[in-house]
Amino acid sequence: MNHHHAVSSDKGHLARGSKSGAPDRGAERASAGGIAIIGVFQEHAMVLAVFCALALSPLVRASDLELKVDLQNLFLFRSDSDFDRSAPRYDENGQTVGAFATLFRPRALWRITDNLRIVYEAELGLNFWSKQNPDVQDPQDPAVFVLKHREVFAEGEIGPTGIKAGYVRTQDPTGLFLNHWIGTAQSSWALGEEGRERLLLLVGQVPDQTFEGIDVRDNNFAHDTWVAAAQYERRWDGTALTGGLYYLYDASRVDHARWRVCPTLRLKIGEEAFWGSLDAMLQAGENQNDVLGGGWSRTVAWAAQGHLEWRSERWGVWLNALALSPDDAYAHNRTDHAFLSSAKSMSATLMLTEDEIRDWYDNVDERMSVFEGGFYRNRAGYFVADVKVDWVASDWLAPAAILGVATVLKPENALDGALVGIEGDIQLAFKWGENVELLASGGLLWPGAAGAAFLNGIDRDARSPIFMAELSLRLHD
Repeated sequence: MNHHHAVSSDKGHLARGSKSGAPDRGAERASAGGIAIIGVFQEHAMVLAVFCALALSPLVRASDLELKVDLQNLFLFRSDSDFDRSAPRYDENGQTVGAFATLFRPRALWRITDNLRIVYEAELGLNFWSKQNPDVQDPQDPAVFVLKHREVFAEGEIGPTGIKAGYVRTQDPTGLFLNHWIGTAQSSWALGEEGRERLLLLVGQVPDQTFEGIDVRDNNFAHDTWVAAAQYERRWDGTALTGGLYYLYDASRVDHARWRVCPTLRLKIGEEAFWGSLDAMLQAGENQNDVLGGGWSRTVAWAAQGHLEWRSERWGVWLNALALSPDDAYAHNRTDHAFLSSAKSMSATLMLTEDEIRDWYDNVDERMSVFEGGFYRNRAGYFVADVKVDWVASDWLAPAAILGVATVLKPENALDGALVGIEGDIQLAFKWGENVELLASGGLLWPGAAGAAFLNGIDRDARSPIFMAELSLRLHD
């Protein structure tokens, strides 16, 4: 993720076999808004109709419009949603997790002039075959198709200045903190010889769960979440150094405002065949009414990531290590050290971190964290190291293996457990030409005490492994 937060109806359906019996909250959210939701539904249909009309219109020149499409059909099965085989009292759906789903991503780029463009990207899905019904007419029905508008922005150049405004996928240099689809305004300048230096300024808002009202007259900035940043990049031959200063002000929780100042640095060295990167970020700030009895707590937190890739004609190796700082053993005291995270990284694991085949929104690091104001926070901290090896056996077949291990960094905040789990995956990638890919994956997640403490719903000491199978069929241009 990870953009994670507009699709919790998908999450509820995927976890329907979990012991928690958590209800699908898609219908609860859809019940609010009434007529406004119907208007949004009609707007969705109109947007797609215009999108298709533009694609077919003879009035639009090929040089003016670029279209890209990506269709993905998915299958997922897991033997359980946690590491505990204890039968719950209410077991209507069983304990397994499984789904077929379809995802369609169209993206359009309109060239208004030589130096001005409009970009639009949508995501139809995840739509689960057993839930979403194309015959449903009522936009408030939880079975209606899921449609997300990912990016809608204008960009261009005015002399040496680049501009971008709208809903944009926005990342800090590491992607470990800010890695969201948000509304933002950005300006950038290419500096130095051959534009090897670049300065970026941005301001934006992260969507939150606190709304003053639907009508704009009932709305203001009292409980919004703001981000602002200044970022500098310098490139040499085979080397890129990016540094930035990011600021977050989150007032989405009433009387629980928080702010962070986040200096960050990313160093990348090497070329396509062999390269590595180092990421680091520090977070400093305060949290209102976070102390027992009231008062502000102070935050000093950190994150670090190292990545290495090597590729020959037939072989490829990926190494990655990620660490997110933990809090101390005492909650709601005057010091806080837990890192606010996007829950996205460069890890290759499919269960311990986000599944890059398709984010199912239930990776272990997210489930171990508290989600507030668009960010994840885990008081136990998190460390994951993994290696991926692939082999290009032929033009149409490439097997791969992934091995990863995750731990917490503060066992006292995980019932004194340290190991989250050990994951092993085997993948077979089949290619037909340049536009069709079939990826088959199978994996095992063997839990540790910390993983069981966070995920198990009944017996916190149970440590039964989770078996996983996943298929992805992609057609793309």
